[in-house]
Amino acid sequence: MTSKQLSDVLITFKRGTGIPIGDAVAQSSDPYLLALLTPRVPPSPEHPPFPLTFRTTTRRHTREPEWNDTWHLGGIPAEGFTLQIKIYDEDKPGDKDDRLGVVEFDLNQLPPTSDGKPGEEQEHVLKIKKRKASRRAYALTYLGAWCHGDFHKQRGRVFFRLPRD
Repeated sequence: MTSKQLSDVLITFKRGTGIPIGDAVAQSSDPYLLALLTPRVPPSPEHPPFPLTFRTTTRRHTREPEWNDTWHLGGIPAEGFTLQIKIYDEDKPGDKDDRLGVVEFDLNQLPPTSDGKPGEEQEHVLKIKKRKASRRAYALTYLGAWCHGDFHKQRGRVFFRLPRD
């Protein structure tokens, strides 16, 4: 594979809305994202495609986090990639972080770039999949929604920006 078939990718993890409750007492979460990017084809014959990982900063005591964290990747094959974003609630050291859900995104072809720089970006909004989350987190979320009479807050979303396809 030649270097002309590899691209730079800039992913900006913007924010989340309606993040599930991870802390029962505070009725909020300390959310962070763990992103795993797997190229569709290996960058070279010697390197099999493996997930590259990125962790955002933790936002404390919120269900509406603003991350604005940027992940710059170089040498990504133009054939695209799969991006899996896992949402966690950070707990104190020694405790296991709660799984709050997962979002998945497939990009089949990277857009052409000029001068090797990432192209124009587009915002994507993905619904958080509940099946990949802790039952406790969703029990707390639905209980909180029931107590407050507001069932819209349990519909979680993650917003991020990627090159336009």
